[in-house]
Amino acid sequence: MGSGTMVPSNERNSSGVLLEYENTCSMVDFGYGSMHSLLKKGLTYHDIDRIYFTHNHPDHICDLVPFLFASRYPKDPRKKDLQIIAGPGFKQFFDTLMKAYKNWLVPTAYKVEIIEQDEETKSYDGLVVTSKKMKHIELSRGYRFEFSNGKSVVVSGDTDYCDEMIDLGRKADLMILECSMPDEMKVQGHMTPSECGKLAQKANCRKLCLTHFYPVCDQKNLRGKCLAEYSGDLFLAEDFMEFDF
Repeated sequence: MGSGTMVPSNERNSSGVLLEYENTCSMVDFGYGSMHSLLKKGLTYHDIDRIYFTHNHPDHICDLVPFLFASRYPKDPRKKDLQIIAGPGFKQFFDTLMKAYKNWLVPTAYKVEIIEQDEETKSYDGLVVTSKKMKHIELSRGYRFEFSNGKSVVVSGDTDYCDEMIDLGRKADLMILECSMPDEMKVQGHMTPSECGKLAQKANCRKLCLTHFYPVCDQKNLRGKCLAEYSGDLFLAEDFMEFDF
């Protein structure tokens, strides 16, 4: 849904991945532009069952506010309960956010359940979800989603190169890795294309999709750098790119 960062772009919204599975819809991150992107997919604030947050930086979370606000619309309020899954510490952040807006985000016809998932495995409507701590900020968690048909999708969120991500992505059908900057512009807490390639090769994932591109990435040969380290199928994310399993 969104393949960009905090820097505005005409081509890329900030982070967001839509998972559609057995009549359920979930988002992994909900950066700005996500609400509008949902509309382009024929979905609204009524349709999302769960939101998984990798962390609480604005480019991964800020459309949560308009989502909750829209869900109060008196003529068409959301009525389906919502689950939000994130790392330890998120509930305190969420409560602070709600207080900042006073009553303007408080649900009128549904309930919000905050589930803090640390480094563990849980099941949501038959979808098995494993989370591990990433190398970015304290709250950062990456997720592995395992479906009933045996397929698996892994989403890193923001992270630097780390063994936890290798373990999480082991033999995944699709691994979605952040690749914020080209090799020569390495930033701590984020990955480069060659690092993504090395990590994916060690994890032995079938397909690798790079995402979370700062504008400078569109001018660089990310594919070549990554494929020098990785022998699987490589994709460079675009907004609304789809994978079917």
